[in-house]
Formats: sequence, structure tokens, C-alpha cells
Amino acid sequence: MPELRFTRTYSTSDQRRYFTLPFDVPQGMDKIELSYDYPRFEEKVMIEGTARIETNIIDLGLYDEAGDLRGWSGSQRTKVVVSEADATPGYKRGPLRSGHWAVALGVYRVESSVTVEVVVRLIPKSRILLVGDLHMHTVNSDGDYSTTEVIEYCRRAGLDFVALTDHNNTEQNREIGNPSGITVIPGMEYTNYRGHANFYFRGGRTALDVNPLSNTYGEMTEVFRKAKETGTLISLNHPHCDVCPWEFGFEGLPYDMVELWNGPMKASDLRSVAWWHGRLSAGAKLPGVGGSDTHRIEPNRSYGCPSTFVHTESRSPEDILDALLAGRSFITASPIGPRLDLRVGDAGLGDEAAFRRRLEGTATVEEARTGDILVLLDGAGGRTEWRVPFSGIFRTSFPAGTLEARFYRLELYRDRLDVPTLTALTNPVYLSQGGWGTV
Repeated sequence: MPELRFTRTYSTSDQRRYFTLPFDVPQGMDKIELSYDYPRFEEKVMIEGTARIETNIIDLGLYDEAGDLRGWSGSQRTKVVVSEADATPGYKRGPLRSGHWAVALGVYRVESSVTVEVVVRLIPKSRILLVGDLHMHTVNSDGDYSTTEVIEYCRRAGLDFVALTDHNNTEQNREIGNPSGITVIPGMEYTNYRGHANFYFRGGRTALDVNPLSNTYGEMTEVFRKAKETGTLISLNHPHCDVCPWEFGFEGLPYDMVELWNGPMKASDLRSVAWWHGRLSAGAKLPGVGGSDTHRIEPNRSYGCPSTFVHTESRSPEDILDALLAGRSFITASPIGPRLDLRVGDAGLGDEAAFRRRLEGTATVEEARTGDILVLLDGAGGRTEWRVPFSGIFRTSFPAGTLEARFYRLELYRDRLDVPTLTALTNPVYLSQGGWGTV
């Protein structure tokens, strides 16, 4: 963790002036932690007791690489934190771009002279596992709860991130506010009589620049095209739903992901998974995600059921969306699991493993239960099953030295009312020919 220390002494002649302490922020930083200390109070022993007298007051703030004031806390706080996902009150959350930043000090009062110690900690990004829900509604469409209530319900459900996806509406994104402890991704559910798709906005955008209501295939593709031009990620929702399936077809559309699992696991979700597996086997690299599609808390539907777990570089919306786009994720029945992991050689979910003849894979289930059935699938019709013999963490290995496999992915089945039910599944680890011939 890079740490920078500054020591500055100010006198009465510096009062009511602002000073800067420049420092450089390299690429790949997750957080900036800023703290300072100085002798603010002096104690004087008096006949009646001990008086605590404020003799020095130094204010604190932060400039970003563009020279804009990123925040100002005056003398109220001795420590502040800024990141893309969160920030101390009075400071703006947002990307930590590389460049020349600066601590801002305001010398408000100095009795004679004062020495100020400033510490800047630059915390780099590192891979973490977060859990979220990518599909939900507020009163801005057909949900029962306000934007604030939905976010709070999700926080209480143990979710690290959520996406607000009201039908053809982005008003909820204007109402997000500055929630702490949870990352909120601005979104919208493109809603058409021939299918639905979630739009996840990026780069600080919170709305669509085009009318989403479309009567024809051409109008639909124009909406998708303009959304993609602004960096929006698109996920086709519940494509094989019995009520509102995707009827526009799947070829030639600029979509990024597909929602395989919508709300409680059911036959239509299994059809989506089977269709997706076919696309993967044909050579597509198409990440799968899940979402609760919660409109209100009711039997068999609530926030985080199912959940999408993602291996991301930080809690920022941009990094979470990058990880989803890369397929570094798995879907599971609830925020408490079960949790799956799959590695082939040094490659994890969404990655490519360079093929070699003695390549080995490892499958892991956390929060496993006795009797769970773990299934390993590949793109050549291969299927391997293990029955989990105990509750806890189950781990097994397998040979992965078959180039025809194309990829490997996991599914976990758990008895529900004595019926084995799909309870978790991963995105694939892909195989490449880069290591062919390696022993």
C-alpha cells in the first residue's frame, strides 16, 4: 500500500490562506485514504480545574487530477476516504484517475506556530468476490417500493451491489442519492411486447438518449445500437419465459449477456440454460447472469434470489460491469450460497486456459450440503457428476486435457421437496489452443 507523508509548519502569518500538498496517483487505485493530525487544543491548569482551549484550526480538502475540488470537510474530520463506489460525506465518489492530485489545507487559526502531519494512503485494486442482484423494480414502474426502500431492502439482504431496472424508465436513477455500503448500478429494462432486455449504463450515464418504445425489429435494433454507442451493457432477459419470451431472434443483435435465471428456478429458466449451453458449445462466448426481478417481497421472490456473484477488481460500478462482461461470475439461489468456483490450470471463471495434455481442473463448492450433486459440463457433450458426501466445503479435481471440450462449467443440484433442483451454476472457463503440444 503506497503511503505518502507530509509535514508542514504554519505560523500566524499563514492564517486565512489555503495551501496544497501535491501527490501523484498511479493507475489502478481503488481508494485514497487521507488523514491528518495537529495540536488543535491546549490544556491549561487553572485553580478551578483544567481548561481545554482551541488554539489551532486547520481545514482539510482534496483536489483531483483535473484540479477540481473533490471534497472539503473543513476541520470536522481527521480522516476521509474517496473511491469510485463510496466516499466520506462531503466528498464526491467517482473514478480515481491517474495524475497529479493535491491535499488542500486551510490555515484558519494559528496561535503562534503549528506543525501538521498529513498521511495519504493509495490503496490499489485487488480481486474481490461480491454478490448482487441485477434485476429489480421500484414505484417508477410496477414495483411497490420507492428507490430508497428498494436499496435499503437490498442492503439488509446482504447484497454488495444492485441494478435498478424499471420498465422503459430511468427516473429511479435520478433518485439513487448517495447510499453507503452498497453499489447501485443505474439501469433500465427495455420492455417490448416481443421481449425484454436490461440496459446497464456506464461512464456516469443514468438515462437512454433514445425513445425505447419500438414497434418494429428495425426500431428495436436502433435502440440497441444507440445504447451501445454510449457504452451501455445489454442483457437479454428471461429469453424463454412462458409469458414474455424474447421473440426478436438472437442473431445480429448487439447484446452482451443473457439472463439465464429470473426469480425462482423454473422450467423456462432451464430452457434458457440449455439454449445458452448450445450457444457456448457452438463457440460463442456469452456471459450468463441472474436476477430476482423483484417488484415486491412475496412468496418465492425476494431481493438476491437468485444472486450473481462476481470476481471484480473493486466495488465500483465500472469494475463490476467489466467483470460481468468478462464472465467472471456465477449464479446461485441466494446471497448466502451455495458458492461455486472452477479453475482449469491457472485460469478462473471467464478466463481462457491454454490447453496442454496434462491440464487439470479444480471444482469447489462452499456452503455445500450432504447429498448435493455437482455436475461438470463441457462443450463436447461431456458430463461428470459428484455427490457431495458432507456439508461444508467440497473440492474435487478432474483431468481437463481434452481440446474438444472447448470449455468447462459447473452446475449444482440440491433437493427441493425431494426433487433435484438447479441451485447454482458458473460461467465457463474456456480452453484455447495456445498450449497445444505442452507436456
